Amino acid sequence: MTQFEEPLDLTIIIVSFNTKYILLDCLASVYEKTEDITFEIIVVDNDSRDGTCDSVLHKFPDVRLIQNELNRGFSAANNQGIRESKGKKIALLNPDTKLIENSFYKVFKYFQEHSEVYILGPSIIDVSGKQSPTRLWEDTPQDAALKILGLYDPSLELQKMGKMVAKEAQVISGCCFVIRRELFDEIGLLDENYFLYNEEDDFCRRARKAGRKILFFPETSVQHLLGKSTHQHGHRQKVITEAYRSNLYFYSKYYSCFWNCALRLLYKMTFFMGLIRSTIRHLIGSATADDSLSLQIKLLLMSVKKR
Repeated sequence: MTQFEEPLDLTIIIVSFNTKYILLDCLASVYEKTEDITFEIIVVDNDSRDGTCDSVLHKFPDVRLIQNELNRGFSAANNQGIRESKGKKIALLNPDTKLIENSFYKVFKYFQEHSEVYILGPSIIDVSGKQSPTRLWEDTPQDAALKILGLYDPSLELQKMGKMVAKEAQVISGCCFVIRRELFDEIGLLDENYFLYNEEDDFCRRARKAGRKILFFPETSVQHLLGKSTHQHGHRQKVITEAYRSNLYFYSKYYSCFWNCALRLLYKMTFFMGLIRSTIRHLIGSATADDSLSLQIKLLLMSVKKR
């Protein structure tokens, strides 16, 4: 952007990986619903092999497309888009979302009227239009332990969210995450040690540490097709290992030494029991796709370092 160009109101960044059809639906909804603001869309593609790039170039020639030659992960790809963006506000939008109204105008207007807000997230609804559980508070070590054991019930988050009114939050959903540009100058970009998951929680913690306000804004809603971008056939093992890697990095960054060690041990115990269970299923001929012995062994032996 030259010094003579007027900055846009908003840049919308979408990271894609083999999500051609849902991405095209997402882009169509953004162009159909977004009015009364100036905006650009940047799609950062992480080496999709399903024709995503050709389809985007053909159907949406105004989209700025960045094509990576390898899968760089969510944080690194978003950072690429942020560096190339021209908007006063930056929206990080998942490809498995749809706009159902002029959400970005409402968000931008609220930002203009409330200078104290630096991060804003709309309400998230499912395909049936029902409110999706959205954690508005920081994950605790106890929550992490319950998740590792498979005992965490996200549906309880609905009750804990309280009334659907605009309110200050500790963290918001990463599937639609709108940020003032100047915040990146203050606290930096997304932490690229997260390949997948935890990046929004990390960024919100850093923003709050800098004294910046985060707002949950249910006066507009975005539809989320839960899991469509991560539950891909042939890539599930990659998602599992990268989620594990990101979790351990997050624990080491924000939890005490005691909880960091305890959660790592709990993970190892869970993987060991999973290996035994999967081995038995293989022996009796009832193994499923989730009973990969190589994956269980890889998780059990994997050591996690910074990227």
